Amino acid sequence: MAKTKKTISDGASLSPAMAPKVGVELGLPTGKADGATVARHYKHAAGKSSTYAPEVVDMIYHMARAGHMPDDDVCAFVGAKLGAEREVPAKQPAPTFDQLVFLSANLTRLVIDPYREKCNSKVVIGPTRERPLRLDWPIVFGGVDLARLPERLRDWTRRGAAEANLAAVVSPDDAGADGETAPMIVRSELDDEPGDAASAAARLITAATASRMQGDAIVARVDALRARAGGPIPIGVEAPAHDAARIVDETIDCDLDFYVADAQWTSDARPTSVFPELERGPQIEVLADVVERVRAHRSEHRVQVIYSGGVRGGADAGKAMCLGATAVSLGLSAVIGMGFRITGLKDEATLLEAIEEPLDDAGAVRHLVNFAKSVNIEITMLARACGKSSVTNMEPEDLRALTVAVSAATGIPVAGKDYRFRSEGGD
Repeated sequence: MAKTKKTISDGASLSPAMAPKVGVELGLPTGKADGATVARHYKHAAGKSSTYAPEVVDMIYHMARAGHMPDDDVCAFVGAKLGAEREVPAKQPAPTFDQLVFLSANLTRLVIDPYREKCNSKVVIGPTRERPLRLDWPIVFGGVDLARLPERLRDWTRRGAAEANLAAVVSPDDAGADGETAPMIVRSELDDEPGDAASAAARLITAATASRMQGDAIVARVDALRARAGGPIPIGVEAPAHDAARIVDETIDCDLDFYVADAQWTSDARPTSVFPELERGPQIEVLADVVERVRAHRSEHRVQVIYSGGVRGGADAGKAMCLGATAVSLGLSAVIGMGFRITGLKDEATLLEAIEEPLDDAGAVRHLVNFAKSVNIEITMLARACGKSSVTNMEPEDLRALTVAVSAATGIPVAGKDYRFRSEGGD
């Protein structure tokens, strides 16, 4: 009779844990199994994505389940996380957040002591509006097509957003549910009827193709939304990586309040997959494209930027905020954090069938909030290390680039040099 192979699982795994080779130190966060501490190192189908490597998925699970951690555990965890992120492959990689590093505060700017001064993590979208979108943390849930996911997943996302006072990007059909308490950013198609969505906290305009996002069409849609919004709420436009600078230039005078810099929208047609982050790495230069054009039009005081695409944790989020984002969107990482089985990527139908059953149905909302809280803790910790008392004060000077490619994409100078490889167009 064949022996059954004994496996270790701590309830957070997507598949049975792999025993490390003898003498190999994984250096990853640990979980509990049968009272023993074991290193969690799993095979994930998500590992086929360059953005969501197995180590990153494990860390998202750890953040979602650990919740509050003692300071020593936070330091050990972040050290392991940053170490895993900083591994540079032999070939020159495409520009990613992993190729940006933080500069800690020096004698000219003291590190903020968390026991004496708190780091403010609240942000406001549309500050000039009578009903701005106020978030306790610089986070929204978006980047995935919630309308095509199971209803209970959409419900958990809304409940998690309500509990943490964060926003979720939803379709008009998902807006205005009975008893809705979460701030909803209602996303509407440029060519469809805008709908009422009176309970929306903000409206977001998008289109099937980037070429359809023309200034005159946006003006007409903004006017229609203003008439139906039920009050002076923020209105924004998606700015795809494919053509972000042009869209900002043509729409900046359309009485907008924010842009969503979409790093996964890399061709004229908008991605049609439920999880665009699994198809390709994010084109992070979209953030610099949008921020530069907003500043060129001298509109940064009234127009904010939300970055969307491949944000896996607080380090990615903090770097995006240094580059000019007011908030970041958690997409696939939030779904992983809730505990869904992303184990098959043969086709979209297989994937949607797989996520019908989460690993921990009762704790999905708690795990989502824990993950978002962990991301925020990491952002504020990095902000304090850079000498900032508010996450909104994070700036490009807090970063250095490790490669010429990421310097050209973001405008951040290469470490050890005082030269930015990005050629800036502008007025």
